[in-house]
Amino acid sequence: MVGEAYLAVDAIAQKDNVFTRMDARVKVILSIVTLGAVIGLPGSRLQLGVFVLAILSMLAVKIPFRLIFSRLLPPLALGTVVFWVMVFFQEGRQMFILDIAGLKLAGYWEGFYLGTTVLARIAGSVAMLMLLSFTTPIHELGYALIWLRVPRVIVEILLLTYRYLFVLWDEGMRIRQAQTLRLGYPAWRKISGWKQAIRSTATLMGMVFIRAYDRAESTFSAMQVRAYNGNITGYDFKNWSKLQTKYLVSSLIVLFVLVVVSV
Repeated sequence: MVGEAYLAVDAIAQKDNVFTRMDARVKVILSIVTLGAVIGLPGSRLQLGVFVLAILSMLAVKIPFRLIFSRLLPPLALGTVVFWVMVFFQEGRQMFILDIAGLKLAGYWEGFYLGTTVLARIAGSVAMLMLLSFTTPIHELGYALIWLRVPRVIVEILLLTYRYLFVLWDEGMRIRQAQTLRLGYPAWRKISGWKQAIRSTATLMGMVFIRAYDRAESTFSAMQVRAYNGNITGYDFKNWSKLQTKYLVSSLIVLFVLVVVSV
């Protein structure tokens, strides 16, 4: 279940390794600088370098490859679609021509270069954010954002969204299992089966929406009873130590070397 995945990811973020020993503020600052370089600088060498380095870092701290792959697959699939759209529709110097049932599609070098850059930026950005999420507990990330003067309402929405995303997904999975036991998703080979599956999916979405609204009302009431006033309390960062400065400086040097090499 997704709830188990939530606990697994949280347990990974609590493991003792070089990244979890880094202050959350250091990791957030590095992530912001790295994302700025990945998105803002031209080309694809730096982006691919960040991608490879982030993947190797996650594997080095023994994050399961299956979990990494499952998180990377959706954004990379979307990026691949964007890549091919740009190859075929960003006109310029012709690279190849495909003849499919009399329909000719031409690929262009300009679209290839632009699509490669976009795909590399997606890969590098997602990998960097995955490294941050796998090595930083969500509450520490929230406090780091507050320390960086991010509006508290945004941090509050982030924390609540992260927590209840898994809860609502689990709720949806329970409803789907109940529908499956009641033959809500029959054979897909028949048109009647497709119609029934569409009706079941629409019912599932409606039920999840209603449950989300009920959950939000009950959560808000519980927070009011506990005198919640919008302030997130209960955690104080330690003084910035020399070790954290070393982590920050050494990481920035690695990023600078990647930028120089990729130019």
